[in-house]
Amino acid sequence: MVRERVGDWRLAWRFALVGALAGLLVLTLAQTGLTNGTFDVGQDQFFPAPAPDSQISFVEIDSRSQKDIGAYPFNNAYHAKVIDYLARLHPKVILFDIVLDHLTFHDVETGEDTDALLTKSITNAGNVVLACTLDDAPKGEFSTVAAGVGERGLGYPDHANAIRGVVLRPDPKSTCPQNESDEPAFLLALRMAGGIDSPLQVRGSEASFGKHRIPLVGNQMLINFTRGSGTSCAYVDAYNESCARPDLITDHIVVVGTKLIDAGDVYPQAIGFAHDPTFCSSGRPNCMLDSQNYGYRIQADAMSTILNDRYVHVQPPISVRLAVLLLAAIVGLIVYLLSFRAAMLLTAVVLGAYYGGIYLLGRQGYLADPLYAPIAIVVAATFSLGARYVLEERERRKVERIFGQYIDPRVARQLAATRSVDELISRGERRDLTVMFMDIRGFTSMSESMRADDVLAVIQDYLDEMSKLILKWDGLIDKYVGDEVMALWNVPLAQADHPLLAIRCAYDLIGNAPAVEAKLAARGLPPIAWGVGINSGPAVAGNIGSQDRLQYTALGDTVNTAARFCGAARAFDVLIGYATYQACADYIAVDELPGMQLKGKSAETFRVFKVTAIREQKGSPWVPVPTDAASHAYEANKQLYATQSVFA
Repeated sequence: MVRERVGDWRLAWRFALVGALAGLLVLTLAQTGLTNGTFDVGQDQFFPAPAPDSQISFVEIDSRSQKDIGAYPFNNAYHAKVIDYLARLHPKVILFDIVLDHLTFHDVETGEDTDALLTKSITNAGNVVLACTLDDAPKGEFSTVAAGVGERGLGYPDHANAIRGVVLRPDPKSTCPQNESDEPAFLLALRMAGGIDSPLQVRGSEASFGKHRIPLVGNQMLINFTRGSGTSCAYVDAYNESCARPDLITDHIVVVGTKLIDAGDVYPQAIGFAHDPTFCSSGRPNCMLDSQNYGYRIQADAMSTILNDRYVHVQPPISVRLAVLLLAAIVGLIVYLLSFRAAMLLTAVVLGAYYGGIYLLGRQGYLADPLYAPIAIVVAATFSLGARYVLEERERRKVERIFGQYIDPRVARQLAATRSVDELISRGERRDLTVMFMDIRGFTSMSESMRADDVLAVIQDYLDEMSKLILKWDGLIDKYVGDEVMALWNVPLAQADHPLLAIRCAYDLIGNAPAVEAKLAARGLPPIAWGVGINSGPAVAGNIGSQDRLQYTALGDTVNTAARFCGAARAFDVLIGYATYQACADYIAVDELPGMQLKGKSAETFRVFKVTAIREQKGSPWVPVPTDAASHAYEANKQLYATQSVFA
């Protein structure tokens, strides 16, 4: 059972600690590395992914180009013709992201030296940047006349096996010897396009490139990948000098690359996008996953990231840890302090707000923790709820142990759900309540002539039946004193109609007399008669007794007066005070008993009433208190018992 109540602030720190421990458990899980892939997959979903950069255009060797020109790789004369065409359109730079690592010698039809043609074209263009890797470098004929040779390799994949970035300063041992500046090819292209002459400076987690300040994560720049195809011209159209939009080449950065699935230039990247039909051949329309892209396009996205200073930042590890611990502690706290529904709702709100927040941060280029903090929120809520359940179950057991024998178990559970043990056993309170006493008329003298076991049998049957009825009407059985029973209403839980509950209970106590008499007669026991006294008013309620033995009870004049009413009541009568009558006047009929003298009370100032009838609702018919039926059953069984005694 989870208590629907506001938590105790004095215990709140414990639940904040439980939440923090849940956070530590999550951080321990993070240290194992088992969730690194899931973390990266989640974080990849929050990359900003802007639209393609309009400053960059592509010339692509696609399936149509291969079909029209012939098998790839192409004759170097073809590359020469394409470069000549592009050069005449005056682009800012041509990044030739195809490794020119082979010679094609003389053309078999024309006899021309195709390699010389390409060398001449590169020289005349003056702005061609070639790409290389450690294993594949351009031939010297081409590299010596190019504007620059740079590394075409990308960054190392993350734990989700996706390319996230690119190394700006590759290790000289991991690139080709022709890469004299030890820089990636796209950076050399940016130098030429932007007229940047200053050297690349890498200091810790930042690189300086001209006016650009580039944040580094793990020695690489994270690429702000775009979603879409960008402006492009098929290689065969450039070869035929028929690009549809030549104006998108003039004063643009042009990247030449292979758009062939079998050319080996396909990489998984952090974000996915819908590919247009040119990404695959007509015979293989689904050749790539949405999260895959061609290398030359990733190079273009790297250039776009720097051109627009649109960098991607990641949340520092220390910030991730602090956020996990703080959020877990807060959630652990609110799960305890609020009601169960409110706590679960607020936990869901915190979780939703967190994801909404990191989504908005992602749009601004800041990648936050998509995994550990949300897990910590859920685990902290679960742990705190479990700790709360254990604590409240322990308190419930204590409360039921204290009150379970005095009140209905349902009321005991409700009490445990709304009040702590400390509140119940350490705080007395003054409040209005209703007290009922009942005892057997003449039982002391009658018991002197009975066997001891018969005395106990009578008391046991009587108390058993009466106790069930008191609990039925949500009364608290305060104590048994011999044949006397004391019961309370409106403690320890508030009961708005406590006087009426007590009177309805008294009605059943009298109405059950024939059944009790019959039960006693069946066992050969003497009949008994009892009277009931009820009073309402202020009293002090709380646990009273020694340190070793405490009892919940009520003290005050209201209690003493109820006992006097009980003592003055005749057999099967219900006597009440004026306060009780006022509270129930619409539901009971009474006879006032003027001049009745109670011990310690003034008859002139104290009014006593006998309840004669009761009704369910204000407009309901009156039902007499079954005093006559109870008396008749008593007298009948009395005669029967006397007869049995004579012949015994």
